[in-house]
Amino acid sequence: MNLHLILVPINAVLIGFYLIARNREDLKRTAIVQPLTTFLSIAVAGLSLLNPHTNSAYTIWILVGLGLAFVADIFNIDMNNDKIFIAGILFFIVAYLDYAITFTVFNQGFYRHDIPIGILFLFIYLLLMRLYWKKLGKYKLPVMIYGLIMPFMVTRALSTIPGGVFPQTAAILIAVGSILLFLGDAEYGIHRFYKPGKFTVGPICYAGGQLLIALSCSYFVL
Repeated sequence: MNLHLILVPINAVLIGFYLIARNREDLKRTAIVQPLTTFLSIAVAGLSLLNPHTNSAYTIWILVGLGLAFVADIFNIDMNNDKIFIAGILFFIVAYLDYAITFTVFNQGFYRHDIPIGILFLFIYLLLMRLYWKKLGKYKLPVMIYGLIMPFMVTRALSTIPGGVFPQTAAILIAVGSILLFLGDAEYGIHRFYKPGKFTVGPICYAGGQLLIALSCSYFVL
């Protein structure tokens, strides 16, 4: 029985509540719902360990990343609080670096097809930094580092599709999940460092991206 699928619709409902709480700036509900969505993603990934045919080593490293994201969620409840911003961003840097290294190691390294993808995301990175630059203030260095780690993670995820090592379902879940994380992060960056406003898809992309990456554990079958 695919026990991991039972939690997916529950998490999907919570993600909807998360978007509503963010747009209402309801920090009390956000403090519950945001970490809970990641916790359910952790449970989804963890349930893959019940299947002896899945790649348990891959799952463990994804669980490490999800655990770090869970801690970052707790720090990142009030996204406009400067005192905890650095703590949250540091945990996210390590979490997404964990994802990037995991995708690379289990995909058996780098390939020629990584070059054009890397150039594309480097260009996107430069565009975003230019957009944020005037309001980054004292956060220029951490945001620049974080801004490099995020697209690096996405390029490593996209590499798994043509890489031929990951099962295609797992590779697609990884790629789509990573892109969603990137889009959610970009909307947050615009909200924080360019033009404040209501969130549209950011919270859905963030929590949904974590869920898809967690789901990939159940489809990485040896």
